[in-house]
Amino acid sequence: MDTNNLTPIKRQPVAEQVAQRLLGLIQAGNLKPGQQLPPERELATMLDVSRPSLREALRALSLLGVLRIRQGGGVFVSALDPQSLLEPLHFFISLDSERLEELFDARILVEAGIARIAATRISQEAIDRLRKCVDFEAHELDDADRFIQSDVEFHRIIFDAVDNPFLIRIATSLHILGRASREITGHIPGVIPQSLKDHKKILAAMIARDPDKAAAAMEAHLRNVRRAYRSRATSA
Repeated sequence: MDTNNLTPIKRQPVAEQVAQRLLGLIQAGNLKPGQQLPPERELATMLDVSRPSLREALRALSLLGVLRIRQGGGVFVSALDPQSLLEPLHFFISLDSERLEELFDARILVEAGIARIAATRISQEAIDRLRKCVDFEAHELDDADRFIQSDVEFHRIIFDAVDNPFLIRIATSLHILGRASREITGHIPGVIPQSLKDHKKILAAMIARDPDKAAAAMEAHLRNVRRAYRSRATSA
């Protein structure tokens, strides 16, 4: 036996073990969204770990969005919804232009595909809601924040129209992360008027129930947004 190929077994830090144990309890449903954890002293005794190790684990899970630590108010399991769990990644992406480019690639691929499916399944009620978004946006060209709120709703309506929980979760996750780019591009001159034009084309494709035009319109819309972001990054 060649002992040179043997490497020492690494001991897992106590804090990491605690974090994994708490994640296991959450995954098993023993700790539920919004539930408060026992007081720190009691929890440390239950897990048979030191309070510093417990604090380190709790802090790590809070950074991941799994736990919420309220100063003087205890520790709670988060809502465990995409918004809560993706918030740390949103911050990470907002600081990294390369990650934003990769996010655009993912959104173009996924959202264009979803638009294609949605065009064949979308209800008249959903189309009416899309039309209301477009009408609202036409009157909010000078208010970027209100336009962006409507933009979020416009895309969400299309996600829901596919009636596929897996695709909806994927698209919603990417869309939440896309807030990092939207907060930049939404305030670049010319982006909002172009987005309104793009939304009108997407709406027209949905009304026509044309999957090819819907996919093409959504892809063109996201490429326009990415082009604006690149221009902003280059001039910065």
